[in-house]
Amino acid sequence: MSAVKRLLCLIKHRGFLRTQFGRNVTTWSPVGAAFNAKPHRRPDLFEKNVGLFGVPELNCPAGFEVATKEALKNTERLLNKACTCPPGVDTVESFDQLSDGLCKVADLADFVKVAHPDPAFREAAERTCVEIGTVVEKLNTNVELCQSLKRLLDNPEVVSKLDPDTRRVAELFMFDFEISGIHLDDKLVDISHWNACLD
Repeated sequence: MSAVKRLLCLIKHRGFLRTQFGRNVTTWSPVGAAFNAKPHRRPDLFEKNVGLFGVPELNCPAGFEVATKEALKNTERLLNKACTCPPGVDTVESFDQLSDGLCKVADLADFVKVAHPDPAFREAAERTCVEIGTVVEKLNTNVELCQSLKRLLDNPEVVSKLDPDTRRVAELFMFDFEISGIHLDDKLVDISHWNACLD
């Protein structure tokens, strides 16, 4: 018997003994044990890399830049739509799509930057988090965008045509603007800034 055949036989035999007589003792709950179990399927070296979480762009670290650019391109389109369409359901849907598009990329990147074993993926995800976060901060203080939502909420006729969920979404977006202080007078903002510095 050749050395290779003996080695294969030994490997198969050891695997057989381990599965026949080995015991797995775990303190994990059934859900935890299932989550942490090693896959039984052998990896296929020729299998196509579908990217992290099935996102094709994320099959390599550079894919984060591609995903970020795509999200920002959609943001520009939706921002323009939200600021120019007449007050109504389309306005709220544009806000919702804008928020959803940015959050999908940001949330995924936020997870990858702390959980991925490859430093290159973590660094790329970190850059995406910073870039998307900067855009979100700008949007939260975008006066034109806020005014578009304010025109909707200040119009009782338009608001009466919204279903309760759509109305609530619009109010929550306005609350986000107010948290950012967009509604404050410039002089008040300056005074509060200096007061905060003195404390």
